[in-house]
Amino acid sequence: MTVREEAHRLLDAVPEDRLPDAIELLRQWAEVERGERPRRRFRTTGVFDGEPDLAVRSKEIVRDAWTSEEPRSA
Repeated sequence: MTVREEAHRLLDAVPEDRLPDAIELLRQWAEVERGERPRRRFRTTGVFDGEPDLAVRSKEIVRDAWTSEEPRSA
């Protein structure tokens, strides 16, 4: 059995729900071999969703949280 034949056999054995991960990895390797720069593919959306000035106001938000009279819980 050649390496390519074994690769095909292993790919056929990958569970259906894991195929997208395997294909993504193979695409990245193929792009590097062709001299292309791999493109990042983000799987999350809205992670940084917040008010536009949240970063600017972060110190103020933390300060207010620490100086408030309300009891805090961990």
